[in-house]
Amino acid sequence: MGIARSAPPEPKKVTLHGTAVLLKSAHFEHSAVFLRGLSGMGKSDLAYRLIDAGGVLICDDQVVLERRQDKIYADSVESIRGLMEIRGVGLLRLPVTNAARLRLVIDLVKRDEVPRLPDPETHDVLGVQLPKFKLHAFDVSSVLKVFKAMEIVHRPSIVVK
Repeated sequence: MGIARSAPPEPKKVTLHGTAVLLKSAHFEHSAVFLRGLSGMGKSDLAYRLIDAGGVLICDDQVVLERRQDKIYADSVESIRGLMEIRGVGLLRLPVTNAARLRLVIDLVKRDEVPRLPDPETHDVLGVQLPKFKLHAFDVSSVLKVFKAMEIVHRPSIVVK
């Protein structure tokens, strides 16, 4: 007779490559966005522009994601807290915020990989499905698109189906 074994528990915390920024707007509750993509796809560049538009850095390059009940929170890796690499300028120390609820994942892709009219997509983070959009970081409108994507997360009815 064998011993019954239960499945190992899912991890509650993971550190992933990417950049997280807390977005602030009158159109939605303050929420974090997680920017993902290969090296050179513009994660830090877009994050820096989001910060210039009123966002606050959570962490650049590596982000700690933690599950709390059915929500995901983004936090900084302590050793790089407040540091951001701006290509062509250098490693900067910026104001940083504490852990914030992650509500949106942005995959940074080449311009021709951005869908014109995207179907809703999600990304699994520690067993929680989060809305995901694909954008090109270097488009002039990318900052506005990230803010609009976050507004859609909070108010899905603004999208015409």
